[in-house]
Amino acid sequence: MQRLQAPTMILPQPPILALTGLSFGIERLDELFGGLRNGEFIVFHGSRMCHILSEWLCVRGQLPQVMGGLDSSVVFVDGGNIFDPYFISETARLFGLNPEEALKNIWISRAFTSYQMTALITEELPRILDREGSRLVVISDIASLYCDPDMGMLEAKKTFNYVTQSLGNLIKKRGIVLVATSLSSRAKRKRCLEEYLLGRASVAARVEDGNPHLKISLEKHSSQPLASTKVFFDELRAQALLEDFAEV
Repeated sequence: MQRLQAPTMILPQPPILALTGLSFGIERLDELFGGLRNGEFIVFHGSRMCHILSEWLCVRGQLPQVMGGLDSSVVFVDGGNIFDPYFISETARLFGLNPEEALKNIWISRAFTSYQMTALITEELPRILDREGSRLVVISDIASLYCDPDMGMLEAKKTFNYVTQSLGNLIKKRGIVLVATSLSSRAKRKRCLEEYLLGRASVAARVEDGNPHLKISLEKHSSQPLASTKVFFDELRAQALLEDFAEV
């Protein structure tokens, strides 16, 4: 697993913007999204930075509400098998959290087949929320396991549609913030399944790598204007990590 280093930016102050719910602590993104609210189904799709942003929120969600967090533990459903504890630990230090405690506050569940993923989301996730009372759920690369060639296309569509419907119902019932990511793929099936995902989303954003910036385009939102923003990073770096972000 490739290690991602923590951000080196100055610790952000409590949000100046009039935000509701979970904030990024990055001014441009908070202006774009207006905060991630309870009861929202949020989808980031595009480059691997989708995943980095989702893990960033795993730490932000643990912060007190006065700092733009949810003061909550987090449930992380790792469909892409890409959870990075190093990034979480070092990001926790940035925000003054104990790294070990921050990791303990993230309940990780992994699936390795589409059948496991379906059972985890539709059966186990509600039980975990009952037990832990978490207000933030993150699901990594949610459609990837349904692209297994051993699973027929019709079955994949039907099952994935059922999964996204179940998530939508869960969000409405529990009033949680749910963030799902879908990493870019050339596979036709992945793009097809992503349409189901985006159809269920209440907030959707495309994440694209650029040089020397990250472009985030808000494609769907009930109250925010649809727009794009660019967050710039040091182009001399080998990777576009959140530690490189600098507002310009």
